Order: sequence, then C-alpha cells, then structure tokens
Amino acid sequence: MSLLSTLSRELFDYEREETTGEIIFFKLFELFVAYCTIQYAWAWGFYILRLSDVVLELGVAIYIDANLFFGNGLAMVVAGIITVCVLLGFFRISKWGYVIAMLLLHLQFAIRFTQGEIPHSSNVIGMTLMGLALGVFMFNDAKYRRRFTMGFTYFFVGLGYFMAAICKLIGTGIFWSNGKHLWIWIHEKAIDAFAYTGILDYNILQEVSLSSAFFATTILTIGLLSEFFAWAMWWRKFRTVIILAVLGLHMGIYLVMNIMFWQTFFELILLAFPFAVWIDKALDAYATSQTKNRINQIGLRFA
Repeated sequence: MSLLSTLSRELFDYEREETTGEIIFFKLFELFVAYCTIQYAWAWGFYILRLSDVVLELGVAIYIDANLFFGNGLAMVVAGIITVCVLLGFFRISKWGYVIAMLLLHLQFAIRFTQGEIPHSSNVIGMTLMGLALGVFMFNDAKYRRRFTMGFTYFFVGLGYFMAAICKLIGTGIFWSNGKHLWIWIHEKAIDAFAYTGILDYNILQEVSLSSAFFATTILTIGLLSEFFAWAMWWRKFRTVIILAVLGLHMGIYLVMNIMFWQTFFELILLAFPFAVWIDKALDAYATSQTKNRINQIGLRFA
C-alpha cells in the first residue's frame, strides 16, 4: 500500500494546491491534444476515401465491415462528428464530447489501417485523449480532472514504452540490440528512400553505424534501455531525465531511419519540461495580482 500511495501521490497528488501556471499549461496542453485529434480524424478520413479493400482487420474492424466506409465519404462524416465532439469537450459543453471523440477516433484508426500497416505514432495522443475523456466524465472538480489527466498520461506513456522494450526482449531476446540488426534497418530505409528520390545517400550517423558494429550496438542498447526504464517517469524527480532519454530515442530513430512521430515527439516535449513552473515565474515577474486573478477566473470558466 505504501508503494501504491507513493505512486498515486507522484502521478496525481490531488490534495496539493494548484497554481495559475498549472491551469494555463493544462489548457494549452489540452489544446494541443485537441488539435492533434482533429488532425488525425481528417487525415485518416481523406485516406479512407481512397481505400477499396481490407487487407488486415484491426481492432473494432474485426466486428464492423470496414468496406462500408470505403469511397463514400462516410469517414469524412465521422471526422466532422469527431471535430464537433472535441470542441464540445474542450469548452466543457458536454462531458460526453471527449468520450465520443475517443471512440470514433479509434474507429477511424481501425478503418484507416486495414491495409496491413499498423503504426504506433498516434498511440500517445490516443491515450491522452482517453485521459481527458475519463477525467471530464468522472470528476466534477476541475483540479481533479486536470490532475487525473496528467497522471493518467504519464502512467500510460511510461508503461507503453516499457512494454515496447519487453516486446523486443520477448521477440528477439537480449540480442535485439545487435548492431547488425541496425545495419539491416538502415539499408531497408535507404532502399525505400532510393525508390522515392532516386538517390542512395547516407548521413554521418548512418555511415558511422554501418562502419562499426560496436557503435551500432551501443545505439540500440541505449534506445532499449531508454524504453525499459520509461516507467521511472511516474516519479517526478526522474521525469524530465527519463522523457529526455525517450526523446533522444526518437531523435535517433529519425536520424538513423528517417522515421519521426512528430505528434508524439511534441507531446513528450510538453510532458518533459516544467512549463507550469516557468509560467508561474513569468507571472510573478510581470503580472499584477489582478491579472493573475483574472487568468484564474478564465481558467476556472473553461475548466
């Protein structure tokens, strides 16, 4: 119970007083998630318009005939409903807004990726949207909603990356970090780039990795360890360091294999640094007490 109590306090800390900076940061963070949700909904909607066949049934697409959404604009209607529901949730017009948006976004995801390709670039946004949906639906107190959403996000982001490391170890064992595996992935991505641009070229990091198995193994080992210890972000004193390590992992993937999950990357930046503290310091330095009270009133109005 002591561990659970400590973990609950580190993630949620419902009883701690809330600052103006936390209120402002949370609304900006929520705006980012709302924007990404709408962006995914419409991007997937336009893509679904071009689909005609199911290659791989995924998630709810196992139980719903995905062909009903192909080529008829139905996915665009769903994207429009998601947009409206996100706005209803963001402005607290309805506690069902984020819940419906989350469910329909998962539907869009399942229909969009019936082509045999299952990415994980949108998972962090999806889990954060779930945190917002549960927070708004379960709590009447605005502070509790904010604390729950952030704690929920830190918990599942840490758990998600940790499980990614476990899956690698289950699939390949400790030899997953063998540098020769990285050589294969670099060459595979180079072939993809060559087919697209007609130019076969490697950057400095790729050249060094291909010339040294030890260096390539070191890169993969650091990446695997960054994922394996991602659960440590559940504790505030380790949070920034651990998330920066995960950000380094994503930068390494981008530089070595030209793969970047931008929405995930930007959300990790928002989660890594104490923006709320910086906002409070800026307000203390430049804002009058009347201004801060006004900001608090606005924050509470849209809480």
